[in-house]
Amino acid sequence: MNRLECIKSMCMKCKTAADIGTDHGYVAEMLLHDDTCEKVIATDLNEGPLKRATEYLTAKGLAHRCDFRLGSGLEVLGEGEAELLIIAGMGGDLISAILETSKKTALKAAELVLQPMSAAEVLRKYLYENGFKIADEKIVKEYHHYYFIMKAIPGETEKPDEIYYEFSRHLIEKKDPLMQEYLKKVLKTNENIIASIEKNSNEEYNEKINGLKEKNNKIRELMSY
Repeated sequence: MNRLECIKSMCMKCKTAADIGTDHGYVAEMLLHDDTCEKVIATDLNEGPLKRATEYLTAKGLAHRCDFRLGSGLEVLGEGEAELLIIAGMGGDLISAILETSKKTALKAAELVLQPMSAAEVLRKYLYENGFKIADEKIVKEYHHYYFIMKAIPGETEKPDEIYYEFSRHLIEKKDPLMQEYLKKVLKTNENIIASIEKNSNEEYNEKINGLKEKNNKIRELMSY
């Protein structure tokens, strides 16, 4: 399963979905193709991508079921206008900022499917601390890069140990083989960093080594969960 298919697989069946930062419109097409939703509000900050999405979905005969909107994040949506919000293909810090800017709109949705390209730990922390619960999470690998897809729902939840901001609790509890592979990769990267600076007596570096060793011990615990 590739990244876009995985995003689609996480989406609930609904009347209206909003694809924020639609780009080419591929996710919108997938949602409409098998009637996961009746209508998609496809948005983008820039005219070029929105024009591409409009042309692509028109060619697929799906434009009549789309509402194309130019604008930033969730600001182009009314509260409760879409039951499902999809924000994919941007950094976790940017996704967090989009949610924070339009928090009322985000909290009115029944479900959010979020796919950060980087800084997944920033997004997890934001969700846990701002009235969202991560209901499920999946991981996919494309060209040696690991992507995390989160299903979030409004609702308070107990804040987890901080290690679970960086490493998905859901994927660890599910003993997902790809998550185990990802943990091994992080462990190896950290060990290589430690080895390369171990002989340096600089106090700042020693502190970094100790921090990495502590993190590696936690990763080993997660791997044997």
